[in-house]
Amino acid sequence: MRLTTLMKLAMGSGAAVLGLAVAPATTASASLPNFVPCASGAAGLVAAINAANGSGGGAISLAWGCTYALTTPDNGENGLPVVISPIKVYGNNATINGSNAVRIFEVDGPSGNLSLQNVTLTGGSVPDFGGAILNSSGTVTLNQSVVTGNSAVNAGGGIASGTFGPSTATLILNNSLVTNNSSPGDGVQPPDGSGNGGGIVNAQGRATLNFSRVANNSAGGAAGGGIASGNYMGSTGPTSQLTLNFSQVNNNTAPNAGGGGIQNLAGDVTLNVSQVNGNTSLNGGGIASGNGNGGASGGAPPGTSSLTVFFSQVNGNTSTAPVPAQGEGPPIAAGGIANGGNAVITGSEVENNTATTTSGAGIVNHGTMTINWSAVNHNTAAGTGGTASGGGIVNADVGPITGAPVSGILTINFSQVNGNSAGGFGGGILNGLPNPKAPITGTLTISNSQVNGNSAGLGGGGIYSVTGGAVSLKFTSVNGNHPDNCEPLASIAGCTG
Repeated sequence: MRLTTLMKLAMGSGAAVLGLAVAPATTASASLPNFVPCASGAAGLVAAINAANGSGGGAISLAWGCTYALTTPDNGENGLPVVISPIKVYGNNATINGSNAVRIFEVDGPSGNLSLQNVTLTGGSVPDFGGAILNSSGTVTLNQSVVTGNSAVNAGGGIASGTFGPSTATLILNNSLVTNNSSPGDGVQPPDGSGNGGGIVNAQGRATLNFSRVANNSAGGAAGGGIASGNYMGSTGPTSQLTLNFSQVNNNTAPNAGGGGIQNLAGDVTLNVSQVNGNTSLNGGGIASGNGNGGASGGAPPGTSSLTVFFSQVNGNTSTAPVPAQGEGPPIAAGGIANGGNAVITGSEVENNTATTTSGAGIVNHGTMTINWSAVNHNTAAGTGGTASGGGIVNADVGPITGAPVSGILTINFSQVNGNSAGGFGGGILNGLPNPKAPITGTLTISNSQVNGNSAGLGGGGIYSVTGGAVSLKFTSVNGNHPDNCEPLASIAGCTG
């Protein structure tokens, strides 16, 4: 069964996933939930949370369809008391509105544990972290809930979840939606560290999305239009973990950032039957996954990024980076996936992505990547000349530039790299980066695969390998490419013309 068919069956062909049923939550205690009448407004909600905290936990039930407007802080930037105990909120289709004046919830670990069921959080606004929710080493679970129209200047327009103590922050979304949130940043250009994770920031915590969607969020800083996940606090704390199960990260934007959909900084990201489609950013339009600082030592977070894409789509994303000035790095930007760590792609699609000016429309690999049973098709490096090369894939060892260990190791098995185009070299695959002064090479192994029907404006329609790079073809078809199949001619064993 083609992946597109599987995705339609699993996710309703991109429709909202909130209609799926979940098991009803159980109350935190044997007593009935504390009902908060609509007429009691914010004061009633504040009193209910204080009572639950004072009792070591409890359950709260909101009035059906009511809007509770928070207009003034209860403490600090928060419109409600800090959650320091296990509290379940049964929303009954109610809305809690921060009135663009306060953050709605703060949850503090190790004992803070907030569960929201069928509630909408909107209008949360703060100058730092987590417009709707700040989870500081606690646990937050959203069931059939919506986080929309919130803003945080520094990070986590909708939700900021981070490990700031001995307990690991945990964030779980079940059948929930994070949409139209923003982290605009402070306006300093280039970005100075603010404006990250338009929808969600997961800083050295555990975040899991089940049948959920992160869509139409924006970030003005350097990381993650939809989700920014990583080891942003350096050597302290655990490695971040982000897992998407049957979920979508679609149509997010980050015009100054890496990772229009998802940015992964020296953490672990896993996509299972999920989509990262239609996102836009400066670099890594769909996903940017790397070790930090090009993998070099000195200021980089510890560890190595890990990206696993399993029966998923990274389609229709766009990178907008301009060609860098001389001496400012190679012209690679990755419309679909930028990988500077370890990545494995299995049974997946990386298709119809675009690099508007630079190279690597589908994938840029400057780490180690294995592609199995997948399709990297119909991607476009839309610029002109050599800086717009590698329509399907750019594979490059950037160690000589960044000081990182040997990188640019790509293995392709039982896969397709078909119908891609580039204005420069390597319509299907560019192995290395042409540079007259110091050519950058790569190591490419392809077996039981196709590199067919690609085109390049300057040569190497199928594969272009920079002198000194290594290419091994085994039981692989490289045919029907324009203006030729491989360059340099006769330099790649098993490829002719």
